[in-house]
Amino acid sequence: TPASGASHPGMGIATIESGANTAGNGGDGYFYGSIIHASLLIYQPINISVSLGYGSVALANQSNNLNVDQSAFQMAGVGGHGGNDNIASGGIVSTSLGAGVIASGDNSAGNGGSGYFLGAIVDAPVVIYHPINIAVAASGGTAHANQSNTVDIDQSATQIAGVGGSGGHGNLAAGGSVMTLDPSWGSSNGGGVFGVQTGGSQAGNGGDGVFYGELVHTSFVVYNPINIAIAGYGSSTYAVQINDVSVDQSAVQIAGIGGHGGNDNAAAGGHASLLSHGLWGGSDTIATGSNSAGNGGNGYFSGSLIDVSVAIYAPINIAIAGPHSTAVADQVNNVHIDQSAVQIAGVGGDGGHGNLALGGDAAHLLSDLHLVA
Repeated sequence: TPASGASHPGMGIATIESGANTAGNGGDGYFYGSIIHASLLIYQPINISVSLGYGSVALANQSNNLNVDQSAFQMAGVGGHGGNDNIASGGIVSTSLGAGVIASGDNSAGNGGSGYFLGAIVDAPVVIYHPINIAVAASGGTAHANQSNTVDIDQSATQIAGVGGSGGHGNLAAGGSVMTLDPSWGSSNGGGVFGVQTGGSQAGNGGDGVFYGELVHTSFVVYNPINIAIAGYGSSTYAVQINDVSVDQSAVQIAGIGGHGGNDNAAAGGHASLLSHGLWGGSDTIATGSNSAGNGGNGYFSGSLIDVSVAIYAPINIAIAGPHSTAVADQVNNVHIDQSAVQIAGVGGDGGHGNLALGGDAAHLLSDLHLVA
């Protein structure tokens, strides 16, 4: 392109770009929307024993082994991890023309991808456990009702969203070399290159974790075993109920977590050599810095982490005996309920070890040095 305002109209170089190379980086994870897990279970075994005639015998036996798995693993917006032992390098630039911008930096290698999440992850399992055991004996009769229930209910949830991938190890990202010789005409300030950029390289950095929305885990359990024994005149009745119940409503919720930085990475700016053989204005900017290696990613969280676990435990045992009768109602309940929760949000990743970030060398021979960075 013609150099603006040049005393000798000619053909100058507006932009030279041989950088912006990538190698072994993890891809970003994007999620927009909702992930919903809603399970409903109604468990209501009924056991009834009734002796009607005088001197009759009624037997009712019931055995239930129930395993309910309502667990959920929900993951969204997670960036991939960076690879190992990759190289991304800017090319070599050599020009004798007045250039507007020369950039051979901004290279990256082995960085973890960022994780972005916008929306909601909802886990809402419901269990209603309501066993009923009834024994009724008429006059002079005998009734036996036995019920045994072994129940395991898993309503645990693991919810992960907006997590950046970890940086890799042993990667190299380097800016390319730039060598330019200004002629007697050039940029608008009288000659020379007004922008040289060979820095901005990154290697082995952890990706950022960004989360906007809600993580919701809502577990609801109603545990209501009922045991009733009723004996008429001169009768005997037995109602036995045994319940072994384990309810897991634990939750692990992770959101907005930055990836860890890798180890033994190097990010370096390239070399810049600028030579002007005249005594006119020089380069406005030379930048070979802004390099980074092995840094942990940032963790961003905006929204809610909600864990609501409800367990209603209400066993009922009733024995009623008429005159000269016997009523026995036995109920045994072994219950284990886990409503623990682990909630982690907005945490930055740890930095790596043995990393190197260097600015490149700048050799500048001009009569008017404006800025060197």
